[in-house]
Amino acid sequence: MADIERELYGEETHAVRTKRIFDTNGPFAAAQIIDLCRNGANDAVKLRAASYVVDRVLGPVGKDDQQDALNEFLAGIEKLANQRTSD
Repeated sequence: MADIERELYGEETHAVRTKRIFDTNGPFAAAQIIDLCRNGANDAVKLRAASYVVDRVLGPVGKDDQQDALNEFLAGIEKLANQRTSD
């Protein structure tokens, strides 16, 4: 197989070959993950696959993100309160 790939793609570094293989098979991998979301053997498999998709699309939501949102919200409330006391 390596000889065939060498004929088709020439001399590639391992990194270039790996990226090419991932690029080529990315749609298949994505379809497999979606299939697991829909048809997984049990709810745990479906949830893990769905969580992976959501994290990849929206980014993971963690405690730091929640804390940032809370701090932003509280800062907005404090700003409104300060505006009311200065009026």
